[in-house]
Order: sequence, then structure tokens, then C-alpha cells
Amino acid sequence: MQLPQTKFLLIGAGVVLSMVLLVFVGSQGSGVGYYMTVAEFLDAPADARVGFRVNGKVVQGTIERHATGEDVGFTMTDGQASLAVYYRGIIPDTFVDGADVVVEGQLDPEGVFAAHTLLAKCPSKYESADEYGDAPASAETVELTTSD
Repeated sequence: MQLPQTKFLLIGAGVVLSMVLLVFVGSQGSGVGYYMTVAEFLDAPADARVGFRVNGKVVQGTIERHATGEDVGFTMTDGQASLAVYYRGIIPDTFVDGADVVVEGQLDPEGVFAAHTLLAKCPSKYESADEYGDAPASAETVELTTSD
């Protein structure tokens, strides 16, 4: 075989091996995770509850922050079922009552979801103010005048 052909074969083999390695590593990690609602998670068999993320909203008034500042307990819901959650770690700034949250972890024997990951979704900045009652009761036109 000639030298130029050998170079192309080695480069091609390297590209193919790199792609196979990337596919293998990508499929093994927990980076690919399915989101389940609270009801779906609770309805699933116990052995099928591993490696999933649970999505829901924080129930109003259920957040209990502990003295350490890195422990929090709360209840999340999807509107059909509720799940008690305990999380230890850095709490996101966007974690408030009514926030959309995603937790990843496992259900302990007492039925509390022990989360090792807590993600609080940011509210959309494009939602209308009407949804939150911030819109003025009537729209008024204000005329600005300047005096000379």
C-alpha cells in the first residue's frame, strides 16, 4: 500500500472509532432522562422508578427551609397527585411557591422523594401581565406637555 492511501485509511478509522465512542458514552450517561409527571411516577412500578426525572409545580405554602440553608422540604404536584420531596444542596434562586420544578433522585422507604438534583424553571418573560393580575384596571392615555 502506498503512503497517501494509508493516511486516509488511518484518518477514516479514527473518525469511525471516535463516532462509535461518542455514541457509546452518550448512551451510558444519565444526561438523557425522561421527564415523568408526579402521577406517572407514582403509578409506575417500584423497579421502573430509577433514572427518571419528575416534573411538577411546588405546592403553595409547603416549602420548609432548614437552618443549614442547603436543606429544603416541599410538596410538588402535577394537578393529579402530590409528592413529598426532600433536597440537600444549593437551592436555585428561582425556587419559590408555584414554581415549575424538576427533581431527580429516588423514593425512600417512607415515601419521600430524596432528590439529588433540583432544577427550578424560570417563568417565561413573555407571559402576559393579565395572568398575574398586574394589568391596570383601565388603560389611560397620559399626555405629556412641556412648558416653554
